[in-house]
Amino acid sequence: MKHAIRSLNAARWAALLTILGTLIVRANEVNIAHTNLVERWITNLIEVKAPANHFVNQYHTNWVDKFWTNVVDVYSTNHLTRVLTNRVVVDAFRTNVVQAYQTNLKTLHLTNWTTVLVLRTNWVTQQVTNVVDLDLPAKGPYKSGLHASNQRSDTADSVAKIDPPASDTRATEPLAMAASRIPRLLPNNQIEVKLMVHWTNDTTAPVQVQQWRIEREDGTILCFGQDQEFKRGLPAGKYKVKVKAQREANGPLLAALGTLAVTSSEVVLQQKATVRN
Repeated sequence: MKHAIRSLNAARWAALLTILGTLIVRANEVNIAHTNLVERWITNLIEVKAPANHFVNQYHTNWVDKFWTNVVDVYSTNHLTRVLTNRVVVDAFRTNVVQAYQTNLKTLHLTNWTTVLVLRTNWVTQQVTNVVDLDLPAKGPYKSGLHASNQRSDTADSVAKIDPPASDTRATEPLAMAASRIPRLLPNNQIEVKLMVHWTNDTTAPVQVQQWRIEREDGTILCFGQDQEFKRGLPAGKYKVKVKAQREANGPLLAALGTLAVTSSEVVLQQKATVRN
């Protein structure tokens, strides 16, 4: 500590002498500085390490093997039988969602569940002349008296007794139609009608029917068919019947016309002469 104080005083005197020397060299200008001397103590720090000794007692014993058993928890559970089913692979399809629009619904009541084929054709006016046959007695010479009255009575008797010849239209037509009633009950009081057609000159020859056309006189019912035998349930009334057929595939197409009367007790078909232009 004393050595440090002495070094400090020597430094102060050296600084003072330096200032005085500077003042002497500069004769023209002299700077005088007065300072208040303050004592400053600087301590030299010296690090001294002193170990702290901790004494541990060590003991040596005979080594003995010690065995430890691992303890494991064992849980007992109820054993259940598990049934596995066969897995079926199902393909799932994802479609595009489309908006569906629903229109106004209207209730439609249908009567007489009968399938009817309706054809719309261009109507053409065709004029048909009705031909009426009148059988009139021939006029003879006038005779007076009893002979004349006797002759008129004989002529009247002969005219009354002579029946007009029965003309069968089917005999003059290439196709002959026939109708019969099938005794079976149908709903809505309908009568099941069976129509057949064959060749007039050869009943065993096959007939290739192209079309059956049955139309009620009031136009409320219209039916079509292509079988050789036409079977259909019809209400009571009068119908127009027309059939078109041919002998061979490349042969001419022939037609037959008739009127069908359907009642609850019988079915009557009257064949008409075919109009040929």
